[in-house]
Amino acid sequence: MKYEHNGTGFEAVFGKIEALAYDAIALPASPSLRMDCGITAKIAALAGEAVSAEALQQAPGRLGDAVLTGAGDIAAGKIFHCVMLGEDKQADPQNLDRSVAAVFEKAKTLGFKKLAFPAIGASFPGLDPKTATEIIVAQALKAVDEAPACFTHLCFIVCDSAPYMYFKKILKRKLRKKPRRENP
Repeated sequence: MKYEHNGTGFEAVFGKIEALAYDAIALPASPSLRMDCGITAKIAALAGEAVSAEALQQAPGRLGDAVLTGAGDIAAGKIFHCVMLGEDKQADPQNLDRSVAAVFEKAKTLGFKKLAFPAIGASFPGLDPKTATEIIVAQALKAVDEAPACFTHLCFIVCDSAPYMYFKKILKRKLRKKPRRENP
């Protein structure tokens, strides 16, 4: 289901984030910026060594920040590494909130129009899928309210049913359906 808010399209998708040809995708990270577990390890393997090396060159990341790198061999243009995990891989909701806000601020500054988010940090101790999806959508709505039509499309993409259902429920509750265009 597609939704619209202040000139921005929103959608929840069950699929592969590495296949999206967006300006940037967001991934969870610890201050070390090592791409060594979960979705980050998968993306690192698909994107190529240069992405991991570029991330490590910018370490340590500050908790609550979003570090930008290239995306290597995946379809996205860039990767935002959301520094919201402790080195012990504990997720922190406040750091997720701040790092997602940083993604939107940096994306706006760089002129990025299309962004994709998995349920960042939802599979780590300290954060559950419902809380993670609520934080991400709340920051997305805040960014779109502060800069209407700045972003053209925001995608919440997951490959696990629980976060997918949470994203769908939140979008349905908070946004209106995008009108269908009639065929001429």
